[in-house]
Amino acid sequence: MQMVHSLEIIQSKDIEIHGGKAVNLARLAQLGFLVPKGVAISSAAFVQMVKSNQDLTNLLRKVDESDDFEDILEISASLQIEVGNYRMPENLESEIAKSIKHLYEMSENRELGFAVRSSATIEDRSDISFAGQAESYLCVKNQSDIIESVLKVWQSIFSERAIIYLKTKGIPMNRVKMAVIVQEMIPADISGVMFTANVVDNNTEEVLINATWGLGDSLVSGKIVPDTYILTKDPLSVIQRDLGGKEFTSIPDINQSAILETSKNKQSEFTLDDQTLFKIAKIGMKIEGAMGTPQDIEWCIRPDSSLVILQSRPITTLNVPSSHEE
Repeated sequence: MQMVHSLEIIQSKDIEIHGGKAVNLARLAQLGFLVPKGVAISSAAFVQMVKSNQDLTNLLRKVDESDDFEDILEISASLQIEVGNYRMPENLESEIAKSIKHLYEMSENRELGFAVRSSATIEDRSDISFAGQAESYLCVKNQSDIIESVLKVWQSIFSERAIIYLKTKGIPMNRVKMAVIVQEMIPADISGVMFTANVVDNNTEEVLINATWGLGDSLVSGKIVPDTYILTKDPLSVIQRDLGGKEFTSIPDINQSAILETSKNKQSEFTLDDQTLFKIAKIGMKIEGAMGTPQDIEWCIRPDSSLVILQSRPITTLNVPSSHEE
């Protein structure tokens, strides 16, 4: 059974195979939005790992049966050790290697390596958000490091934080399956997050945009205070702009991103002008229309000024109806 697929061929019905993040990215690519080239490692590979290890299966059952916090912490540590000791089957390693070689040949930014990211089957859906619970790894360059990063992504679903989140949502551990996305890294002059509804005041007629210099991991992780912009949708107009500190800038490095102090002039300069804000907002509204519900969108701007969509998921904190559910 093939376990690695190009993002471009993944369909909406494949959410149990490739997870919400991969399905959403595939849909955007098929609709003509610019997304990084990538492949998805099926959740079947994760299931295969769990089924091949009886100790892992027993630990997962114990998590579901326990409500004791200290007990859960101990089980979490044991789960991560089991995953860390797992040896991926040779046929899966070979399939990943072949797909990465093809992806490398297609990539325009080979020197930057790849991003290895989670795509859980419960992730990026309209009824639940698993965002931020699993780890991502940037600028991963060789095959062995990619394999190791896939295992680390699998490990992260068993972190204390992730397990507690799942238990608070009443989601049994055996319902969670983890697919993994491997995508080309994008050289980003500016990165940000756009909410196609203003999540601060629950206003679906406004767009809220955060932006910073460089890669977006410093923004998503909360390490910096980004610039913030609020726009009305109709007419499209900027009604608020707040200068963020942007104290640090994230840049590509060897098998990771590097955090540098932002120069003083860049800290005091807005990242986006009105023309660029309108461009970002218009694309956001098109994505919202295509997805049928307000979206939380990660994006970046390349040196050639093109806008790349890194991720899009439903905003789960709004009390608004969707025109359709995924």
